[in-house]
Amino acid sequence: MIDTICLLIPKGYMTYLSEIASWEMYSKTDQYEKYVRNPSKAQKETGKYFPRLTGYKRKFSQEANVRMEFSVPKLLYLNNLEEMEDKDFPEVIEALQDRLKTMGVIVTKLVLENASVSSIHFSKNIVLQDGYTANHLISEMNKVDLRKSFDFAKTRFMNDGQSLYAHTTSHQMVIYDKVSDLNKDKKRAIDKDQTLYQRSLFAELIKEDEQQEIIRFEIRLSQKQKMNKVLEGFGYQKNPTFRQVFNTEMSKKVVTDYWKKLIKERNLGLFSLSVSIKDILQTLFLANKKLKPKQAIYLLGLFMLAKDENGMRQLRTIVSKRSHDRTWYRIVKDMQEASELITKNKLRDWVTQIDKALEDYKPYKIKNYEKQ
Repeated sequence: MIDTICLLIPKGYMTYLSEIASWEMYSKTDQYEKYVRNPSKAQKETGKYFPRLTGYKRKFSQEANVRMEFSVPKLLYLNNLEEMEDKDFPEVIEALQDRLKTMGVIVTKLVLENASVSSIHFSKNIVLQDGYTANHLISEMNKVDLRKSFDFAKTRFMNDGQSLYAHTTSHQMVIYDKVSDLNKDKKRAIDKDQTLYQRSLFAELIKEDEQQEIIRFEIRLSQKQKMNKVLEGFGYQKNPTFRQVFNTEMSKKVVTDYWKKLIKERNLGLFSLSVSIKDILQTLFLANKKLKPKQAIYLLGLFMLAKDENGMRQLRTIVSKRSHDRTWYRIVKDMQEASELITKNKLRDWVTQIDKALEDYKPYKIKNYEKQ
């Protein structure tokens, strides 16, 4: 569903209780002053989760918005393993209003429900079956040439193969081992805002008879312009409110689209079943009866190179030294053709597991969990 979200609320729509807390200046320039209002140490020690507030006082403008950032599931569950459902929205608003009041900020529920969204993280936790591990899946996905698939500026394979991170300033796709991340310190963890309760879940998850393997997909639309473009592509209106983005179907469409376009559809051949090289050649001839032997052998060689070690990324590094970008784009197109011919009904089980989990999109729930 959704995890972290940033809301923009006009400062005039809020009432501040100065006897509880006050704004603290964070930075200052010739053009504006930046203030923050974060939970106090005593408030954090209650064990509850609180939002972070940022306000700006601009020199040449009377308009002022307060930026409110928080993890939605942590408001209710103190962790983001537990996933939200559409029916949870009234409870989320009530919890958010309560935390703000504790921080000395009074806001009506109507204002919170209709607050403008400036950025949002859509996410999905997927429990793996049949002995597959998150590390294995991430190492396979790392063979994909992510950088050119969605125009990502950078890609990183981090934490000893436990996370894959592709990003630009406007959007990011992060895939990581959620269980292992619970046991990392703040500096190395993907989720850098873990509560004490969330960290305690690691011990519980590895106590089970068979340790759960959970791979997490996060699509972070970190700039409003990019968020609007993505949502409009699915037929949603731009500049959505909090109520409008608290939508399971919207989350499903965004996460599934990134998975398919960035990982799966361009690289089906990398995720096909392991068969002999001659069997793959035979599959090519069966799939396309007009295919010439020379072209079939070329497609087979390309397919095997893409699957080897670091896959398409390493292949591109080698080829680019002796060719122009347009040559690489032709090779990628040929790779897609080979993938489609080779992988008809022969995808690896873990790929079909992810497909099914994203199709069902059932919220992950922790066993025997009681709300905080």
